[in-house]
Amino acid sequence: MRRTRGAVLFCLLIFSVAVTGETLPTLRFSLPPVMEALPVAFAEEWGLFESHGISVKLVGFSDIDERSAALHTGNLDGLMSDVTHAILDASTGLELVITAAARSRPQSGSVALGLLSPASFRIDTFPDLLASNQLIGILHRSDYEFILDRLIENTPGGDERSAKFGHFTDMLQLAAMLGAQWLGSAVLPEPYVSYIAAYAPPGGEPVKLVLLSDFEDLVLPPCVVLFRQSFVDNYPEVVEAFHAAISEAIVRLNQISRNELVETGLEVAVSLFFQAADVELIGQDVLDALPIPTFELLSTLESDEYDRIARWVLTKGYLYGNSPDYDEFVDWQFLP
Repeated sequence: MRRTRGAVLFCLLIFSVAVTGETLPTLRFSLPPVMEALPVAFAEEWGLFESHGISVKLVGFSDIDERSAALHTGNLDGLMSDVTHAILDASTGLELVITAAARSRPQSGSVALGLLSPASFRIDTFPDLLASNQLIGILHRSDYEFILDRLIENTPGGDERSAKFGHFTDMLQLAAMLGAQWLGSAVLPEPYVSYIAAYAPPGGEPVKLVLLSDFEDLVLPPCVVLFRQSFVDNYPEVVEAFHAAISEAIVRLNQISRNELVETGLEVAVSLFFQAADVELIGQDVLDALPIPTFELLSTLESDEYDRIARWVLTKGYLYGNSPDYDEFVDWQFLP
């Protein structure tokens, strides 16, 4: 049924442009450096947006504050975000809408998110870290900070201890600081965990990392697809086609071999996760170590998931006043 609807929408889109002469705008969309963003990046690489009749310009930001600023200044029409920043951005009065949730499942033996410490700091357990003077590097005002707070709460005596945070807004900078062993610990997602553990600088050895927690007992929030409400209202056919292209990319990513994925998508991944990095400097041993997750089809963000994070944002003092009402903040009509 959805295939038929998509085909009808595409035909109507072409007919409308032909009759009225109206040119649909290029969708300006930003991606964070996370695994869940890969289907969007590959949709562009494989020409899926074009095949669905739309033009998309992807803009990468490793800094979450820069991404929010671009959205607020009208330089972006949409982005992929964590739930925390979606709430914070919408709470400024900017009319935004969540249209989908994106999730991935790590392959067996790998992690989605890890709390890591270089072995040189001689910290072996999470309680050891809490009792030390070492900072925990964390993406500030993020779902990762939300999950870290849950871990602290669930650790015996955790509420009574004073965790020391090093707040970052740039994921790549945080990964680089841990890899240089300038931080005693950090919370990082894949592929940064495997990259740091496998990458050997010229004349050196890879950093030996201690995994203090893989957050396996906690449910990681999904990323969300976020649009300006005005763009959705004015160009629903573009938003519909965007979701359809991502869904097609997800199916394809889950079916192709790892070798084909690396061969066709190395530059895509490097540009997303390691901006300005030289592809030629990434060795085969590093590529072999990078895990490829299974990508779930776009779905909804459940209200209880949203409410837990919204309450945490208020408790932390990151938001003064009420968070956006869930029912007014989400629109699932474009899900396949």
